[in-house]
Amino acid sequence: MTTRSLGPCLVCDAPAVGINFAVPTCAPCKAFFRRNAVKLGRRDYICQQDGDCPVAYKSRRFCNCCRLAKCFRVGMQKTLIRSETEREARKQLVEQNRKRRSQYDMTTTTTDLIRPSNLLIVPSSQSRWLSSHDQTLLTNIMSAYERTCIAAKLSQSPVFPRARHTTLHMFLNDYTERQVALVKYFKLIPEFDRLSISDKIRLIRNHFCLALSINEATLSLSISQQLIDSVSALYDTQLAGELIKCIALLHAYTSDRMLLKLLLVVISLSSGINRYRNDTDMDRIYDDTLSIYLAQNVYVELLWKYCLSRFPSETYVVKFYSKLIRDLLCTQRICFMTESYVNGLTHEIQQMEPLIQSMWPIESAPEETDIDHNYLIEMS
Repeated sequence: MTTRSLGPCLVCDAPAVGINFAVPTCAPCKAFFRRNAVKLGRRDYICQQDGDCPVAYKSRRFCNCCRLAKCFRVGMQKTLIRSETEREARKQLVEQNRKRRSQYDMTTTTTDLIRPSNLLIVPSSQSRWLSSHDQTLLTNIMSAYERTCIAAKLSQSPVFPRARHTTLHMFLNDYTERQVALVKYFKLIPEFDRLSISDKIRLIRNHFCLALSINEATLSLSISQQLIDSVSALYDTQLAGELIKCIALLHAYTSDRMLLKLLLVVISLSSGINRYRNDTDMDRIYDDTLSIYLAQNVYVELLWKYCLSRFPSETYVVKFYSKLIRDLLCTQRICFMTESYVNGLTHEIQQMEPLIQSMWPIESAPEETDIDHNYLIEMS
């Protein structure tokens, strides 16, 4: 099988040279996993950042902890690593087979000896639910998020907020770089990118607070004190308390960041949510609600199958899924309350960075202002 037919290494995106420990990888990642996976339990792997370093061709040697974690995340199996005795036996078997093949009739064509191979072999517990196409979608989501949101965090804003803020516009301006990266992440989702510019703008605006909340839970290992202090200083006691509970609610899911990254895609394609209008006819708000619905359906189904692959039984998944939806609805309710509060602070909105300012309609201007077109259209 040629390198071209295998595609990229699922760990670092370099050209894959074979199916190694159940997934297509390059030779360096194959050797890295074989050396390091067997050391788990005898050696501590510690990330110097926050446990979510980007793993790519040029950066794969920077953090062994995150590289090994990604190896397991894409499906590499420790149980397939052979011992020295097994490797020697395998070597002898290969040599015996080579000798036998040399005795075959030379009239036998090469294609007669080739058997089709699975390019993406997943553990039996997952293959029941996740097809190779599903695995590819999940890998694309991981890669897209690393290239946008995680890359922006590492290079520009490791912590949000950077300091304790006492003015709302400074607090949200601090989020600008992450919002830019989040829009770029959505753009890398093919179904989202195929939508009209107007629909992409509306979706981004309608889910600003909810997407911000989920994105922060995905990026942060813990809830920063600067965030708690800023929220407490910016909102009244009751709303601040609700927001802090909401933040804690989402951080309860940080043990599975793939789930949160997938949730961001599902939320970004939710046309049924609108925070600015009482109109319930979505066809009057979006240009093509059917395309949005069909796109979201792809990732809702993927989310369901991903949960099935992660948990021991369908009954458990039903309970987990119900709790997840309940927590998201609670978060959405608090987000609507927060956005309603901010929407009344025109003086604060006017001091926000253009991209963040475009998340709110200003009463004296049309709903879709020039700011939207200058910043949101450029990115979406």
